[in-house]
Amino acid sequence: MSAVRPASTDELFAILLARDLRPEDRTIMVGANMPMARAAAMLAGMTTHPDARILIGLGVQSLGGADEAPPVHPFLFDPRTLEAESLMYQSRVFDDMSRPDVFFVGGLQLDQRGNLNLFGIPDGEGGWKMRGPGGLALSTMSTHCRGYYVVMPRHDARTWVSRVSLITALGDATERERLRFPGGGIRLVLSPYGVFDFDPAGDMRVRSLHEGVDPDEVQAATGFPLNIPADVPRTVAPSEEELRILREQVDVHGTLAG
Repeated sequence: MSAVRPASTDELFAILLARDLRPEDRTIMVGANMPMARAAAMLAGMTTHPDARILIGLGVQSLGGADEAPPVHPFLFDPRTLEAESLMYQSRVFDDMSRPDVFFVGGLQLDQRGNLNLFGIPDGEGGWKMRGPGGLALSTMSTHCRGYYVVMPRHDARTWVSRVSLITALGDATERERLRFPGGGIRLVLSPYGVFDFDPAGDMRVRSLHEGVDPDEVQAATGFPLNIPADVPRTVAPSEEELRILREQVDVHGTLAG
């Protein structure tokens, strides 16, 4: 019997996200250009959440009892993502789109308090050093949803900063409480180095580090002091069964294989 190929970073992301979804998460929204999040939603829909409504672009997926999941493509607006159980204009499902139970998002910058920047990096002279995709619906969703997950494919001091240049989604728990935001805020942050959450004061901390990652390596790649436990837990690796379902039934074209 041949050995199971180790999980790629995107495969690990997909499995960790699917694992952490809660029983009450019934409307799951996937952000643009996040094939690992789409795979996570599909994986949950085929296993732990068979009655979930998965919103991807204009498609509404419900995989309970389905023979197979629609393929995972690299980009949300690939025309092939219009393979769905039903299709409708976003305006007809606006409440679901604006207030999903849970959603996944990435960012250009993430700071110590969990604030996310998707607008861009100003050049200090009224222009931009870098323009991002913007924050369409993100401020509304991040305010109201039960909780959301931040996936950062890069982990370096340019993207993990002490304070973001602009706030697209307010993650700071203290500010959210002051403003009486009704939603649950960030649940987890994922990076190629580990899994992160926030301490009671609202500062980011290490929840677990992936196998082979050294705490000093993570701190050196982060633009602010991280709360790192003395005995750092290791991220629980994907099981053979999780990888089998992901590869054979969800990501059948190997988009996440890397």
